[in-house]
Amino acid sequence: MPHFPLDPNDSDPEKKSGPGGERHHRLFFVLRPDIEAASEALEIAQVYRNSHSLTGPSRPRELLHVTLNGVGAYRRLPQDIAFAAAQMAATVRTRPFDLVLDEVMSFRHPGEPQAFVICNRQENEALQDLRRQIQEGLYEAGLPYNLGGHLTPHMTLLYDRKTVLPEKLARPVRWNVREFLLIHSVYGNSEHNVVGRWPLLD
Repeated sequence: MPHFPLDPNDSDPEKKSGPGGERHHRLFFVLRPDIEAASEALEIAQVYRNSHSLTGPSRPRELLHVTLNGVGAYRRLPQDIAFAAAQMAATVRTRPFDLVLDEVMSFRHPGEPQAFVICNRQENEALQDLRRQIQEGLYEAGLPYNLGGHLTPHMTLLYDRKTVLPEKLARPVRWNVREFLLIHSVYGNSEHNVVGRWPLLD
């Protein structure tokens, strides 16, 4: 299977892509917030919806995530690639770590509604190590992978036409990351199917 580097500028694996948007099936590795962090994130979305007159609905709690690495977009779910990615994920070894999202802003997508996100633009060595292991594992397995570079961890809360300029949060959203997941989504269905999940071990 040939190596297939993904577009490093495509930070949102759920955006429509390809001619006519035919490639609806997406595979990507993510972190999910715990219940408390997800609730805090949705409260932030509501506060900024009110203060900035945003009209886009908040994303459902079960769709909140931080993307680590895409594994491609397809016309139908490729079971062989999903299986190989899961096999690779089982080889990743890293300890739990804290993730802090302390800033809000809009990420611009030309011609599309902007993603209103909470994020962190500071270096997180543990997060970068986890992503590096996933990238290298995908590359060595001959699977699609994102090119290297700095990862700005972010969680999309809603989409809206209005722009929210960067602003620090008085109370950041934080949680202790103890697992990562491989997700299969179908564009437009607002549904994430968990292909697999792997614990981070002490």
